Amino acid sequence: MDNILNSGDLKSLKLGQTLLTRFRKVANGFISAELAEVKEGSSGVSAAYVFNKSNSKFTRNSARRAWQNGSAEDLESALGVSLGDDAGWILDENGNEILTVNILNPVASFEGQEFPLRVQIVESVEADDYRASRVETTAKRKGRDGDFILHNGDYIFTYSSIVFTEPSDVFLKADAPVQVAQTEKTEAMVDTVTGEIFS
Repeated sequence: MDNILNSGDLKSLKLGQTLLTRFRKVANGFISAELAEVKEGSSGVSAAYVFNKSNSKFTRNSARRAWQNGSAEDLESALGVSLGDDAGWILDENGNEILTVNILNPVASFEGQEFPLRVQIVESVEADDYRASRVETTAKRKGRDGDFILHNGDYIFTYSSIVFTEPSDVFLKADAPVQVAQTEKTEAMVDTVTGEIFS
């Protein structure tokens, strides 16, 4: 197994590469593994990065993320990474215990086989109970606080997971944006596809 600590970096991650970025201690003794992957159509430098490069929350590319919880023992066995209390855990700004590993193209070992870790993204208009009760923060938007992105008039929800096979990504086509038209007396909404004006 060739999982080498600090062998990659989010800022230089390219299309076709994955990065096991970090682990986070979560409830009931479980640990969450975070995987990042640059997906087709998301390569290149983004304006968000250029205009915010001094802020560590922004990255050069728009890598998609997925998380998987597991027990420390099983994660250590599968990934060959020490997750003990002496592994270098730190507290992040939210008070979470984090272990940064930045392993480029990680693989999991199980029953004598090695499996590359990949991010799978599935968009849906169906919301699970968690997302349905938190539409404001879980539905797809144009940027963190931007307008909602809709598919056939419905909210889009993203389900991401870590898989050991070629991902079967599903991306929904977004509705055409509705633009606001200014008139002398009133403000009206215009559907840019049909030209219909709503007042």
